[in-house]
Amino acid sequence: MTTIYDVAKEAKVSIKTVSRVMNEEHKVKPNTKKIVLEAMKVLDYSPSFAARTMVTQKTGLIGLITSAITSSSKIPELAGLPAIDLVKGIQSVIEASGKTLMIADTGGVIKHAEKLTQTFREHRVEGMIYVSDFSQSIIAPSSFSYIPSVLVNCLDSTKKIPAVVPDDEIGGFKMAEALIRKGHRHIGFLSLPTERLGGGDRQNGFRRAHNKFGIPLNEELIIPCSQEGANFDTENKLMTEALSKILSLENKPTAICCGNDRMAMNLYKLLNQLGISIPEDISVIGFDNYTMISELLEPGLTTVELPYAEIGKNGGQKLLKFIRDEKVNPGSMVENISGNVVWRNSVKNN
Repeated sequence: MTTIYDVAKEAKVSIKTVSRVMNEEHKVKPNTKKIVLEAMKVLDYSPSFAARTMVTQKTGLIGLITSAITSSSKIPELAGLPAIDLVKGIQSVIEASGKTLMIADTGGVIKHAEKLTQTFREHRVEGMIYVSDFSQSIIAPSSFSYIPSVLVNCLDSTKKIPAVVPDDEIGGFKMAEALIRKGHRHIGFLSLPTERLGGGDRQNGFRRAHNKFGIPLNEELIIPCSQEGANFDTENKLMTEALSKILSLENKPTAICCGNDRMAMNLYKLLNQLGISIPEDISVIGFDNYTMISELLEPGLTTVELPYAEIGKNGGQKLLKFIRDEKVNPGSMVENISGNVVWRNSVKNN
């Protein structure tokens, strides 16, 4: 079998020069590069993974661990589909860099991440990415401290590992702002649990928008309609009770914000059962732009987009910078990415 030594002998150059050609380094003169490439062609030489690693001391491998792809959660946004867009974004950046992405899934069990990380390290990956199924604070695998690592869609509880996450606070602001600019002043908010990272931030943004535009905030219109780990029946019960409460108020809302698109889908069903039309009788706006919901509802759901692919791309780019030993400003350890309002037909002027 032809080796790098045979190529060096055929081209009458050093092994180091062949290595530089293999790695497309700029130090090689064009004519020398041409001679080496011709020698590789004559000898039908294709550098093996082992040979490239031996010469460069780099594998070109990136390990990605996620907790979503094989998750068995009954809740759609916790069942992996948005995470696939995150992974696609990462994959596009890693592939363009010439490196190879290796993917492993924890099956929704975070403690499996430690073992998977060790397995990747045994394969000498150059860096690690952890992708969460929803925005949350996690305890990152301890070995992430010893290898270039980035978190995507989650934060390390110690804030020591770089992360790229959705800007849920800005998203909550944009959600309320969109309705306020359409003339709505009595706006309900059926929110996610505030103990969840995204839930609290979205509600904070909702409140900030009211404050900025000088709109009085009615606390009776803000009701959590989800619980951590709750199934569909439980959330349906919570939303039914919340909707009954806010529709019984003297100043009924002219619009309702939903913590996510799945909650908006449930709201559509409940309003229809009550004979309340969207947007003629009440406007509705969601959060996520989970297109399997937002595009199929009738009328189409106006919603705040979570740019999963962009978040993934930024996570991949951040990791590649670490691998290149580019120093990171401590102030940019956490990067927040916000999306825009995607207008459809569920909101009208008031």
